[in-house]
Amino acid sequence: MAVIDDQIEIQTLAQTYAHGVMTRDADIWASTWASDGVWYLGTPDPIQGRDTIVQVWKGAMGGYPVVLHIVQPGVIDVDGDTAVARFYIHESIVTGDGDQIYNMGVYNDTLKKEDGAWKFASREFRSMYRGPADLSGSLDGYHAYTVNS
Repeated sequence: MAVIDDQIEIQTLAQTYAHGVMTRDADIWASTWASDGVWYLGTPDPIQGRDTIVQVWKGAMGGYPVVLHIVQPGVIDVDGDTAVARFYIHESIVTGDGDQIYNMGVYNDTLKKEDGAWKFASREFRSMYRGPADLSGSLDGYHAYTVNS
């Protein structure tokens, strides 16, 4: 049963991350990261360390007055005090200019227990779609993750 309990805690961690985004609460969002966490956002250099990650997140969130971040239940593989997981997300975003963006992607995660609680050791976000909500934009990122493409 310990693995199932760990999977439930990790699912809850992903939901807490989303809750932090939806409520724009930096403390809640920061609580999901390991102190030495690494965030990969598709840029050449990852963002390293919880404090730096949170500062970057605050800056990014400042440009989006509305972010509805929905996370799907993930696929999780626990191995002792470490785990790997994949969580699919979709977001409806309103920019500071009033533009609306629909964003779908996947987080490829590594997790670890820190002080007895599961935390994200690394999160690598891969965009599968970013564009109008009617999906009229490029789906190249989606096709990169499908088996039959």
